[in-house]
Amino acid sequence: MNFEAGIRFIVFLVIFGVTNYLMMLRRYENDINKKKLLQHKKISKLYPKGSFIF
Repeated sequence: MNFEAGIRFIVFLVIFGVTNYLMMLRRYENDINKKKLLQHKKISKLYPKGSFIF
């Protein structure tokens, strides 16, 4: 395996790793937002509509 092929392989691994990390980060942020929205919906069901809590 020559030097140029080794460098290309390392660059490929870095690019693949970065894209994988960004996709996982986007999915994690979407999951956090979904959990937060679900929590707000569950809390809002506890109180009747039109009531205001100080």
